[in-house]
Amino acid sequence: MEPGRRVVATAPVRVADVGGWTDTWFGSPGRVCHLAVGPGVEVEASFAPRAGSGPVRLVAPDVGIDEFVDRGGDPEAPTWTAPAPGAHPLLEHAIASIVEGADLPDGLGIEVRISSYVPAGASLGTSGAVLVALLGALDRLVGGTRFPEELAVLAHQVETRRAGREAGVQDPWAAALGGVGLLAVGPYPEVRHEAVVVSRRAAAELDERLVTVVFGPHDSSAVHAQVINAVVGCGGAEHDQARRSLRRLSALAGDAAAVLADGALDQWGEVLVASTEAQRELHPGLVGPAHQAAIDVARAHGAVGWKVNGAGGDGGSLTVLGGPSGAGGVASALAAVDPAWQVVELRSASGLAIR
Repeated sequence: MEPGRRVVATAPVRVADVGGWTDTWFGSPGRVCHLAVGPGVEVEASFAPRAGSGPVRLVAPDVGIDEFVDRGGDPEAPTWTAPAPGAHPLLEHAIASIVEGADLPDGLGIEVRISSYVPAGASLGTSGAVLVALLGALDRLVGGTRFPEELAVLAHQVETRRAGREAGVQDPWAAALGGVGLLAVGPYPEVRHEAVVVSRRAAAELDERLVTVVFGPHDSSAVHAQVINAVVGCGGAEHDQARRSLRRLSALAGDAAAVLADGALDQWGEVLVASTEAQRELHPGLVGPAHQAAIDVARAHGAVGWKVNGAGGDGGSLTVLGGPSGAGGVASALAAVDPAWQVVELRSASGLAIR
């Protein structure tokens, strides 16, 4: 553990997650087919002389974080199971999960810097990508050798068990392994990952035809709670409809993987549309007003597919598959609708990289 040692980890986010919702404790068993895209997130971790109120300085300028992370809980017996200051528990618990097993010499600290190309709250799996990159960078810095699959599992455990958040399993797996992935989930949280091989020609065409528009921070807690209640309820029409929608989403994930493997992008676009409609059937509020407005614009400008990313609801994002001539016209049209909308340029990407 030498002062000045530095590790940089990058991880992609994901779009077009066909089968989303079936990778959760209440929606599984299921399947998800997603496309990893970048640029995503970057985490730089380095040893530095210890300073401040804790051994780890956490800096994330994109979201205004600059704090020192230390053990917390009982002042008489502080522990890494309750890291302090507690202002950003997801990141602090990720740091704690690695640092608690490292024997840092007196006077030596760690500085962590996080940056993201994707706006916060975009429903693109950014939290999962940050966790995978953060865990990967810290693990390598302190001498660990965890594989990407192990980091995906650990990231999900940090988010759900340590930080106590609701989270499906797909985001960290997309960030860790990249590419097009088909996940079979069950029993939750177990994952079987299958890489979907897309031809070089189809991959290049995908990059030319995809466009993603971000509407703003995502917060649809009330709608998501209604979905969970419908799924876990004891019968009734609402429960039956939710279960049918989840089965439909899971089946569409297999369809998405099959047509991408065949390079049939227009058919993939049809699967994306069907997936968005199945999401709407799960709960109408999951396809928000901004999503629908963007869909209408995209359709009018020749798009052949669209997918509400992530869990849907207010804010978040929509990924659109433009026509064979590319996505330029769709991107320009979407950017002109609302100054608050942000069209982001994302391309297919490989998984976690550490240097």
